[in-house]
Amino acid sequence: MSKLPIDVPKDKLQQVRMDMFRKVQREKRAKKRIFSVATVFLLCLSLLFSIRVSPTIASYVAKIPGFQQIVLAVVRDKGIKDIVDNGYYEEINTTQSKNGLSLTLQGVIADNSGLVLYYDADATFDLSELYLEEVKLFQGDEEIKGGGSFTSNQSSQTRFSSSVDYSFSEPFTYTSKDFKAVFRFYEKEKGNIEITIPFSLQNEIAKEKIITANRTVDVSGQKFTITQIRRSPLRMAIDIELDEANTMQILALDDFAVEMENGERREGIKYGLSLGGDIRDGKITLNLQSNYFHDSDSLKILIGAVQAVPKGEDFIEVDFGTKEVLTKPDYLDWDISVAQQSVSVAAKKWDDRRAHSFLNSAEKADGTTLKYKSSTFSDDEQYLFETQNFENYDGKAKLYINYFFNPIGENIELNIPLR
Repeated sequence: MSKLPIDVPKDKLQQVRMDMFRKVQREKRAKKRIFSVATVFLLCLSLLFSIRVSPTIASYVAKIPGFQQIVLAVVRDKGIKDIVDNGYYEEINTTQSKNGLSLTLQGVIADNSGLVLYYDADATFDLSELYLEEVKLFQGDEEIKGGGSFTSNQSSQTRFSSSVDYSFSEPFTYTSKDFKAVFRFYEKEKGNIEITIPFSLQNEIAKEKIITANRTVDVSGQKFTITQIRRSPLRMAIDIELDEANTMQILALDDFAVEMENGERREGIKYGLSLGGDIRDGKITLNLQSNYFHDSDSLKILIGAVQAVPKGEDFIEVDFGTKEVLTKPDYLDWDISVAQQSVSVAAKKWDDRRAHSFLNSAEKADGTTLKYKSSTFSDDEQYLFETQNFENYDGKAKLYINYFFNPIGENIELNIPLR
């Protein structure tokens, strides 16, 4: 089948770029606005409707200053596209500068489940050695605990766009709409650079929509219950409880997705918090792309496969002092090696994926937590490789298996009424 020709609106794109350029020049010279920022923003939003259809258009629009990160978010997350389409994205467009670094908070998405900041950084120096070490978020004068996820370093350039994603484990209460974000950067020549940007929210915070499901799934005698579905603009949270009587430890629910009445799928969030809770505690939350702005009578839950291993055989034991593997389950066919403060795994590929987290939390011999520091991933034609790095420790430790390919059930469908 021949590909349909892609009609790239070059004239419109050029006009948008010129409008943005003139706006920046005016702000630098006189701080007077002749052409409304809101008008420019609406022109860009008019292009977002075609982004998911045309990657070529997306690549052009992503180069427009101030909109790169929200455009990328729209491309990869259908829930973010819905937020933009329904006017829930808030433009902030506030700039603060220090030590040759200018930071512009372009926009915000806020609801009870999280808060996402989209920002640009411009500098008079090379940003290849600039690292974002911390972002503190305050509601009024009170710091919001938990911290946000963000990218810490950039390539060699004088401008970049990025985002900070705060995911709340409990519904967040907006006691004030006045906030400030404190960004702390480090650059080898300039040292610490701290920039504070105040902002205020204008939208009414969308109320979470909660559906009580209480649907139990039995897979080869192993049970779990989908207790409720919580929908907010940023994400759809699926709360799940595992049956304590299970004889196998469920490790993963692969390719978990929701299909709406029109056949459209909402899948896991690939660039954000996709899993909440600890599966060994028996309760987890799977975060999917939101369908908040789509009301329907029912939806269908899809599970590609349930991965599980026998209970009590879901860990390995290593000795960091002697750098050896002490015990591992008989079924485990991985190549495992122990080095100073790290454990490396080589697992044969079972599909075309290129990375996977195989090991989870770790415990010292006395039962206290062995602190995780970082991970590295790679692959070749036959194997997936992972290395987990931990804090300094020269004793014995137990490492729990996070994933092992052993499907006990596949292609599961479950209809959930919403009314």
